Amino acid sequence: MKDRFRGSFLVKLDDRGRIKVPAKYLSIFESLYGKDVYLTSINGDHILFYPLSIWERIEQKIEAIPVRDPDIEQFIDRISFWGTEGEIDPKGRVLVPAGLRESCKLVEDVLILGKVNYMVIWNREAFKSRYIDGTFTDEKMQKVSRLLNEFSTLSRDE
Repeated sequence: MKDRFRGSFLVKLDDRGRIKVPAKYLSIFESLYGKDVYLTSINGDHILFYPLSIWERIEQKIEAIPVRDPDIEQFIDRISFWGTEGEIDPKGRVLVPAGLRESCKLVEDVLILGKVNYMVIWNREAFKSRYIDGTFTDEKMQKVSRLLNEFSTLSRDE
């Protein structure tokens, strides 16, 4: 359980639009996933940064749906519009496509947050104003607690 993307890092976007994957995350990529990645977004405000093998599991779930709900089709449209496959180069960098950089307002300082088996990339100030400057209410904490307790009762095979 220690090979998870946890915590956050502030990294620099270089003049070619690449970010250096933090060493802690890079070692997880190398040991569990290889160097292939999938970068995408849903609303163009932040980037979802997946090891390609994790992203392929999501695609398998989508593919298994015989008739897709229009919301799933819109989700596919958005992830396809923003999406691109890439790889971590030998120096541990990933190119962020120009369209994603521009839409997400990524400049020099970029925030990378671990999300257990994938990461997200944000403009630091946009993330703070959206999630940190407000409060995490007791009601939200109760909901999270309820969901975690609900899933913790499932066996490993469920």
